[in-house]
Amino acid sequence: QALWDKLVTLSNLPSEMLPARGTSHGRGGPKTWTDEEAAAKLASLKPLKNGKLITVRFDSTIGDVMPWSFVPTQLDVKVVPGETALSFFTATNHHPTKAITGVATYNVHPPKAGLYFNKIQCFCFEEQRLLPGETVDMPVFFFIDPDYADDPQLATVNNITLSYTFFPDRHG
Repeated sequence: QALWDKLVTLSNLPSEMLPARGTSHGRGGPKTWTDEEAAAKLASLKPLKNGKLITVRFDSTIGDVMPWSFVPTQLDVKVVPGETALSFFTATNHHPTKAITGVATYNVHPPKAGLYFNKIQCFCFEEQRLLPGETVDMPVFFFIDPDYADDPQLATVNNITLSYTFFPDRHG
């Protein structure tokens, strides 16, 4: 709890943009980093002065047999390396009588950019169980490491795509 509160404070995001505890997307509380080195890096994070603006685009799909819809609430965000960002994806279970548990996988493109893409909190860290007809907003809180700007292979890369695919959990 204390680490989450510190991360939220450091993010400079308005509280109304943050996921509420006890809501469907909270699942008992946010999943946050626990290792001290990662927390220290985040605490010292600052947007890169005069850093280039990077557009992070969001993509979403669902497995063929999953009766969900799953879409980003916004198509993209623009950030500079070292700046935190929060985005949401909306999922709906369209099954009329059955709760469905889903698991999200993700990838970052171009792959080299994935080395610098850091998720602080993400719905993909845990299974998501939706009741029949339930709709939830699920957060992803992230930043691009400032070292991105020093990588010559990314000097001309101004767009990153974060893609998620939801699959039904075999056990639930």
